[in-house]
Amino acid sequence: MSKWGIEEKETLDAIKILRGNILNIAAGDGRFNNKLLEISDSVTAIDIDEKELNILKENSDSNNLITKVVDITKRFPFEDSSFDGIFCTGTLHLFDVETVKSILKEIKRVLKPNGKIVLDFATDIKRLDKEGNIVTFEGEGSYSTSEAVELFEKELNDFSLNIDKSTFKEENLNDDAGYNQITGNFLIISGTKKYIKRL
Repeated sequence: MSKWGIEEKETLDAIKILRGNILNIAAGDGRFNNKLLEISDSVTAIDIDEKELNILKENSDSNNLITKVVDITKRFPFEDSSFDGIFCTGTLHLFDVETVKSILKEIKRVLKPNGKIVLDFATDIKRLDKEGNIVTFEGEGSYSTSEAVELFEKELNDFSLNIDKSTFKEENLNDDAGYNQITGNFLIISGTKKYIKRL
């Protein structure tokens, strides 16, 4: 099991739309990566933490996996229209609005026309340590569900978009996570990049 908890059923259902060459953004220790490998031709897993990517590689026996250390707050090191699908879970909500917008711009740039996305975005988060104290991370974003929906509808207006809402609760997490329990809502944002014919 990943130190970040279980693979939520809602996310596992959503990723079934992905095919081809998939970019797994902020892949971490690979909570969903093996599932992505099962449905794709290849997965490029990126994360800022090389140690996490090494764990991901150790837990995978696929020859169709590429890993790369990448800071997703900067321009992605990929050509335009490089990927058929893009997946990102458990990360975007940690950033402020302007950084999320910048990451979404890069997602759109490296995704092929008619390519598909599956993103999840946590809202109304509450984290607790083992003693029941609230845990927050310095500089992280804090979003209500309505704020997040509005953000994605605006920034991904060139996608046919579907946004589903669910709740989550993870308990007894590994100490490496930095907290023992987390609850909140999460949005699953899935869709297809519209193909715009240039004249």
